[in-house]
Amino acid sequence: MIRRMYSRNQRHRPIAAYYAVAITIYSLHCIAAQLNVELPFCWTPCTEVPTGNEIIPGTRCTLYHECNNGKVMIRRSCTAPLVFDMAKNFCNFYEQVECPPDITCEPTPFPSQSPEIVPTKMPSLSPVTEEPTASPLMGSRALDYIASKKILFEKYVLVSYTSAGVSYQSTLYTFDEFMTSLKVMGKDGFGADFRFFLFDSSHDYVYGMVNSAAFLANAMVESISTDSCDENHEEGINGRYAMSNSCGQYKRSYQDETCEDNAYSCDVDPNMQVTAVTSAPGARSPPPFMCQPGNNNNAGYWDTNTGVPVSAAYSNSNGRTDVEGCCFWGRGALLTRNVCNLGKLNYYLGKGGFKQGKRNVLYPDIDFCADPEATCSSPVADALRWRTGMFEWSDRVQRYSNEEWDYEDQLRQFVDGDLGYTSLRDFITSTSRILSSGCHKRGCAHPYMPDIEIRKLAERIANFDMILNTVLDMRSLLSQPIAPLPSPPNQTPNFISPNKPTPNNDIEQTNPGPTIQLAPPTPPKPPAFFQPPTNPSPNIQPTQGEPIPGENIVFDNDDATTNLIVLEDNGAFPIELSRTIMLSVLITIAMMLL
Repeated sequence: MIRRMYSRNQRHRPIAAYYAVAITIYSLHCIAAQLNVELPFCWTPCTEVPTGNEIIPGTRCTLYHECNNGKVMIRRSCTAPLVFDMAKNFCNFYEQVECPPDITCEPTPFPSQSPEIVPTKMPSLSPVTEEPTASPLMGSRALDYIASKKILFEKYVLVSYTSAGVSYQSTLYTFDEFMTSLKVMGKDGFGADFRFFLFDSSHDYVYGMVNSAAFLANAMVESISTDSCDENHEEGINGRYAMSNSCGQYKRSYQDETCEDNAYSCDVDPNMQVTAVTSAPGARSPPPFMCQPGNNNNAGYWDTNTGVPVSAAYSNSNGRTDVEGCCFWGRGALLTRNVCNLGKLNYYLGKGGFKQGKRNVLYPDIDFCADPEATCSSPVADALRWRTGMFEWSDRVQRYSNEEWDYEDQLRQFVDGDLGYTSLRDFITSTSRILSSGCHKRGCAHPYMPDIEIRKLAERIANFDMILNTVLDMRSLLSQPIAPLPSPPNQTPNFISPNKPTPNNDIEQTNPGPTIQLAPPTPPKPPAFFQPPTNPSPNIQPTQGEPIPGENIVFDNDDATTNLIVLEDNGAFPIELSRTIMLSVLITIAMMLL
């Protein structure tokens, strides 16, 4: 019967295969639940379709990957209102497409919402036994120790999420490239008189690891969690997102943020035309950022209700309605943005420095001012995503110093102290403010709005705590004499969905309580599809004509919740396991008949 059903129309065989894979994965999770064993991430890109196109789960067939030899080449989307048709291998009308079911993960209960993190004592952890296969030493004690924790970094740190909350190992931010870039930017140097802090001496290397943890805690929020290289639309009103967000979000104007020494700043070319190559996942979401000439051009807005752009005069929070010269949005691991920071990147790593003729630079042929998208789209983008972020961290964070607060001094004081919750929170909070606002005090970047805090502060704090205590195990390391690193045993990685911290409305914690450190990061709050706007925006003018279909539908709603299916052990191990195995056998037989 199954054979007859699928053989009626051969073009549906890819769909049938996708159904079978989804059900088989479901069955395997049932078996895992009964046996109480861990499975890898429930979905790994380009595994079932190593070469070709695959639909991204949780996107209602609006997004798909182009795969080549098991590696994601690019994430694409169909022009609304079309969706991707796996059977025909092209974008088709929704009513003619049989969209396969989403692959679901084994979820964990979500915590109740709270306006602040309530720190509790972390349960004792057993000695870390999960180590990667031994890798060659990199000539730096900090690098060698970090390399020994590869599995834990991939398990907890380098993790991305689909719009449905399905976790997978990041395709853009890999551990091997992170280590290579860390060696180049921290040990070998990049032609400047400063570099990423690693501190290679016999004892000081622990400062280098904590510095790396602070960098990654911020990168997880900025780019890794969404597996994006370009800045995403985040600021909207009632579901409407201004296309002019590319000029700057939260009342910023990236093309006007020049350096004090204007020799570093990029010149703004009004004729430049650029489109971002990535954006966050999510159905019916705003397209990637773009810039194009035309000062009188009404760039319009993206309507998440219809999933198409609307051509109308609609401004961002800074009053821009056009996108001329708005090509300096954030890119890379830390979303390095504006004409000053991209100009410094060009001066120290790119063609700007090469023209000076005073030093060797890493990328003498790349002009980051003329082509700011090079970080994400050039042939060396795998390395640049990390190195762009590491450069900004080295320049803006590590070199931050005033009469009250010096980054290197504070880093050493934190590590030399008790590593308790209060000092951990204070250090990463001030550090994150420097990265986001250029100063370490609360409200210093917005003196007229002293209560404004950086976005997702609680998540940055929890990430930092998790990396220090769960991944690097800093407390145990600092409590023991420095000894040679052990040779790690051979072991196959065993990935599970990591714990992603839950945001707390970005309110700074002022009452940490009596305990000394955070609990392990709580399970993620999965993003959901955009919801229709409830009230018309006051910033909209009547639209002339029909909405214009858009393309590259990619975004993520950070404030909605979508639950996942839960598979629990109900105690009926023999019966349920038998049924599950039988179901898997039937599916396998059906696939053989195809």
